[in-house]
Amino acid sequence: MLTILPAPIGNLLDISLRSLQALAQAQVVLCEDTRITKKLYTLLLERSLFGDLLDSVALSHKRFISLHSHNEEHILETFDREFFSQNVVYLSDAGMPTISDPGAKLVQWCITHDIVYDVLPGASALNVCFASSGIESQGFFFGGFLPHKQSQRQQILRHYAILGVPCIWYESPHRILQSLKDIEIVLPNAYLCVCKELSKIHQARFFGNATEILRQLERTKILGEWVLCLVDESKEEPSLRLSEVEALDIAPKAKAKILAHLTQRNVKECYQELLESHTMKPHRESSDTTDTSLYHKE
Repeated sequence: MLTILPAPIGNLLDISLRSLQALAQAQVVLCEDTRITKKLYTLLLERSLFGDLLDSVALSHKRFISLHSHNEEHILETFDREFFSQNVVYLSDAGMPTISDPGAKLVQWCITHDIVYDVLPGASALNVCFASSGIESQGFFFGGFLPHKQSQRQQILRHYAILGVPCIWYESPHRILQSLKDIEIVLPNAYLCVCKELSKIHQARFFGNATEILRQLERTKILGEWVLCLVDESKEEPSLRLSEVEALDIAPKAKAKILAHLTQRNVKECYQELLESHTMKPHRESSDTTDTSLYHKE
């Protein structure tokens, strides 16, 4: 049987009794990084958290196998049903496997091959951050790690505004400041709860809009893993940029009405500019009754 285990995200005492029992009984330990998981076993032994469940002699008899995002498919090809007749556990380096961590392909393999498995509940940074935010909501959107590229980050942030629910992202210390600057540009009025090194010695939480939090971080060391919980309640009406209007494939007269509304100019003047433009050719219009009530000046 396979048991999926959450690993502590910082504080060893967050490990559950069920996880300790599973780790003690495991004959095979599948893990993201064998060095980190062996260190976890050692620390749990040193602090006597296993109690009478495990000793150092029993630890030496366990088989550790690395299973991570780069070798997952290859390792799974070596498994058969008989492999899971043993007590097998899987854990990532920290938190819940499959949540912005490897492990999903392993679960898929078990489903496909009718292998019995269980998933134990435990520590996860995203729910700790959400519970810390003070945001009242029936649900939230979890986006994993924000993209590395700024253009992709800003695009995702813009799309977020449409959801109308709190959104949670993970971020590295190398990009947290730039991501906050992107939020400052795209969602300047959004409320954020930004958490650093949850459950660890240097745990910290910051509240406010992106500008306020950036100011707070000027006095803070940026080391450690970060989690962002964001909600935008400004309820601004949707808008279009001039370049987006100009690219629309609609009749010139309808387009002129939109441009006139955005720029507070005369409709005929905008229409004439469109006809004279080298980038657009006039065509016969089927209707000039386009509703422009959703657009406002940028």
